[in-house]
Amino acid sequence: MKEKNMHPKEHTHHNSNKPAFDRRSFLKTSSLTAAGFAFSRMPLMAGPFTREDFDQIVPADKKLTPEWVKSLFARGERTVYRGKDLEKIGMPVGGICAGQLYLGGDGKLWHWDIFNQPRRTDGSTYQNPLVPASPIEQGFALEVTVDGKKQVRPLTQAGFADISFCGEYPLANIEYQDPKVPVTVSLEAFSPFVPLHTDDSSLPVTVLRYTVRNTGSAKVEVRLAGWLENAVCLVSAPGDAAKRRNRVQRGQGMLLIQGEVENAPAEKVLKPELMSEADLKQPLDMGTMALALLETQASDRAAAAVGAGNFPDAAFAAEPADQAAQPNGRKLVGSIIRTMTLDAGKEATATFLVTWHFPYLDMQKWKIERMENLKDNGRYYATRFPSAAAVAGHVAAHFAALHAQTRLWHDTWYDSTLPYWFLDRTMLNTGCLASATSHRFATGRFWGWEGVGCCEGTCTHVWHYAHAVGRLFPDLERDVRKRTDFGTAIEKPSGAIRHRGEGFGLAVDGQAGCILRAYREHQMTSDSAWLKDLWPNIKLAMQCLMKMDRGDGLLDGHQHNTLDAGWYGQIAWLSGLYLASLRAAAEMATDMGDAAFAAECRKIADTGRESIKKLFDQEYFINLLDPKYPNAVNSGTGCEIDQVFGQSWAYQVGLDRVIPQQETRLALQALWRYNFTPDCGAYRKIYKGGRFFALAGEAGMLMCTFPRKDWSFENASGKGNMDGVCNLLNEVMNGFEYQVAGHMIWEGMAQQGLAITRAVHDRHHPSKRNPWNEVECGDHYSRSMASYGVFIAACGFEYHGPKQHIGFAPRLTPEKFKAPFTSAEGWGSLSQSRTGKTQINRIDVKSGGLRVKSLALELPPGATLKTTTVAVGTQQLTAKATQSGQRVELTLAKEVTLNANETITTKLEFA
Repeated sequence: MKEKNMHPKEHTHHNSNKPAFDRRSFLKTSSLTAAGFAFSRMPLMAGPFTREDFDQIVPADKKLTPEWVKSLFARGERTVYRGKDLEKIGMPVGGICAGQLYLGGDGKLWHWDIFNQPRRTDGSTYQNPLVPASPIEQGFALEVTVDGKKQVRPLTQAGFADISFCGEYPLANIEYQDPKVPVTVSLEAFSPFVPLHTDDSSLPVTVLRYTVRNTGSAKVEVRLAGWLENAVCLVSAPGDAAKRRNRVQRGQGMLLIQGEVENAPAEKVLKPELMSEADLKQPLDMGTMALALLETQASDRAAAAVGAGNFPDAAFAAEPADQAAQPNGRKLVGSIIRTMTLDAGKEATATFLVTWHFPYLDMQKWKIERMENLKDNGRYYATRFPSAAAVAGHVAAHFAALHAQTRLWHDTWYDSTLPYWFLDRTMLNTGCLASATSHRFATGRFWGWEGVGCCEGTCTHVWHYAHAVGRLFPDLERDVRKRTDFGTAIEKPSGAIRHRGEGFGLAVDGQAGCILRAYREHQMTSDSAWLKDLWPNIKLAMQCLMKMDRGDGLLDGHQHNTLDAGWYGQIAWLSGLYLASLRAAAEMATDMGDAAFAAECRKIADTGRESIKKLFDQEYFINLLDPKYPNAVNSGTGCEIDQVFGQSWAYQVGLDRVIPQQETRLALQALWRYNFTPDCGAYRKIYKGGRFFALAGEAGMLMCTFPRKDWSFENASGKGNMDGVCNLLNEVMNGFEYQVAGHMIWEGMAQQGLAITRAVHDRHHPSKRNPWNEVECGDHYSRSMASYGVFIAACGFEYHGPKQHIGFAPRLTPEKFKAPFTSAEGWGSLSQSRTGKTQINRIDVKSGGLRVKSLALELPPGATLKTTTVAVGTQQLTAKATQSGQRVELTLAKEVTLNANETITTKLEFA
C-alpha cells in the first residue's frame, strides 16, 4: 500500500520561478520584523540589519545583541505572565494518556478533550491559536464578607484586577490580587507527575489547591465555591436526552459530587484486554465525572444541583442536596462550598479535585482513514478504577504522597544552575503525554499520534526524536519497543519494521531510531532481562538495514523517511543514523554475548565512518544522487538540518563517534551559518511553499537551504514532489531544531545551541500563541519532546543501568553546575563545583534508588588527575581512576546502592 503524504497541505505552493529578493521585498519584510519584535514585548534578539544583510536571505552574521546572548546563559528568574499574556495560555493539567484538559492563564479550565471524541489538527493553530473556550459550565469563585459587606469574585480575570501565572510543568501557580478585595488567593494546579511512576502519573484528575490569605486588618468570612456541570454524554445525547443525575458522596476524607446518567452501565473496572461487545456499543462519551473537596470540614456544603441564575452567584445560592436529576431545559451543575474564617494575616487552603472516567475509547468509531487495523481500544485508567468517584477516592487516600512526590520532582528540576527559561522549555513539551496526542489502551499498550489526531501509529520516524518519554517514563517506551516495533510491527524474515505499527513499510530513519531507542531502553533498566527477550528481533531489524549497505558502510536504494518520500542515493543524514544504530547494536550484542555480531557491526561502522567523509564537501555533508532516480525528491547539495543526526543520537546514549569530529563540527557551523536566521520572513518571502511555523520577525532554523549554485529548491523537488512533500524543506519545525541545538551543545557550540532553543521558546511567547502547544503537522507534536534531549546535552549525561554506570560532564557553567537526573530506579540531582585545582561532584538521590559501580566525570581542558576521593556520606570507598583526555572514569571496588536522601561525592585533585 502506497503511503500518502502524512502532512496535510496548508499554504503550499510550487516554486517554479524563484523571484529575486529585491529592495522592495526587504522593506516589506523588515517592517514585519520590527512589528513582530514589538508585538512580542521581549528583548530584541538581533540587529539592526541593513539592506546588504538581506542580500543573502539568511545572513551569515546573525548580529545577536549582547544583551540577548547574555540572557541565554543567565540563571534569570521564574517566568511569570500577566495581563494580555494570559489570554492564550493552555497548560495541560490532566494525567498522562488520560485525555486533554487545559489550565488557562487566569485559572479557568478549558479545552475539555476528555470525552473520546474525534479531533483532527493540522498545524493551523500555529498561525491561528485556539481561543480559550469550554463546552461545559465550570469554575471557582470567592465570596468575601467584611463587617457585613459582601462581594463575590470569580477566580478569573473578570474577578481580580491583578493575576499572575507561573507555569512550570507539571505545576502551575496563579496569584490573584485586587486592591478592592481584602484577601489574596494562590492556586497550585497539577495532575500527579512522578518520573518512573507511570501509574501515579496517569490519573484522570486535575488538582486545584486554593490558599486564601487575609491581607487586611479585620477578620473576614470567606466562602470558596467550586462548580462542575454533569457533561456525561455531552455529544451523544445533548440537552435533556441523557437524563443526567448527580449524587453527593461523603467519606474517605472527601466531599464529592459524581455526575452520571440514568440507565448507564454498572460501574466496573475494564478488563485489561479488548472491550467486550457490550462495551463497544456504548457511546464514546459515556462515563462519569466528579468534583471533590478533600480534608472535609463540618461546615463544607454540597449541592447536587445549582438553581437558576448566573454564575458564580448561583453557586453560592444553591441549596444543599444529595441527589438531583437534570431539570428540563437547564444544565445539571453541582457545587461544593468551603467556609473559612480568617483573622488578619491568617490563611487557609482548600484542595479540590476534578476527575473523569470515560472508558470507551474506540478509534474504529472515529472513521479515520488508515485506522482499520488498529484493534486496541478502551482507556487504561478504566482498568484500575470503575468511576470518577473511585479515581477521586484513590487520589484522596494517597494525596500526601502524590503531592509531595510531584512537588519534589518539580523542585528538583528547578533547583538547578541552568536558566529558568531553558528548564521551562526543555520540560514543558512532556505535556504532549497529557494531551490527546498520547493514549494508553486498556491492554496497557502505549500509542501515539504524531500530533493530536494527526498521523497515526506512534510513527517510528517522528517519535524517535522524542527523548523525554524514554528518560521520564521508560516503561512506556519499553512497551512500544516490545509490543509494537519489535513485536507486531516487525516483518519476518525481512526484519523491516512497519513504521506506523499496524501498517506501512520500512522508514530507514525510523528503523535506525528503533534500534537506538532499544539501546536507550536497555540502559534505562536495572538488568539485561528486557533486552534478552527482544534481542533476536532487534538483531533482525539491524540486519535489515545492513542489507541496504553495498559494502562501504553507507545506505543505498529506496530510503523512505520522515520527510514523507523515498529518497535515493547516499544520504548523509540517513547513513549517519545507520552508523549510530550499528554502534548501538554492537553494544547490545556484546551485552548479549553475541561477540561475532558485535564485531561485524563495529567493522561496518568503522568502514562507514571513513566512507561518509566522501559526502563531506567543503563545508557540510551533501547527498550523492542515484543516477537511476534523477527525478526523486532529494536535498542534493543543500544544507539539510539532520545531516549529522546520527552523531547527535550517539551522544544521547553514550556511543563512540559515528561521524568524524572535524567534519561534524564544520557541518554544524554550516547549519548555523546557512540555516539559522533571526528573521524567517526574509527567506519565506521567496520560498513560499510549505507551512509557516515561524513567521516574519521570528527566528528559527530552516530545514534546508541551498547556498551552492549547483542545486536549488527546484532541483530538490524533482518530479517526485508528491502533494508538496518537498515544501517541507522550506519549513521551520521545532523537533528538528532541538535535535541540532542539543548536538551543538554536545560539540562545544553552546551559544548557538542555546540560541536555537531560545528561538523556539520566544516563538511560543504567550503574546503570540500557547507556550505549551508546540505545533508541527498537529497540536502537541510529539517530535517536540526532543527538547529533553537538549537538556541531556547540557548535562553531558550518560547512564547504563545494567552496568551500574552513571556520568555527567556539564556543557554549561562547569565551574558551578547543578541539574536533575533520572535513572532506571530513581532520580535526583547532579552537581559539580571547581575551586582552584579541586573538583567536587555530587549525586544526590531524591526518590527511589541508584546502583553505582562506575562514574564518569570530566576535568578542565589540559588538566591531569592527581588524587581521587569517593565517599557515600562519611564512608570512604575504594575506587580505581583512569583518565583519557578530559574524561575520568572511576570504578568502585564494589557496587554501592544509594537510597533516597543518600549522596555519593567525589573529590578530584588535578594539576
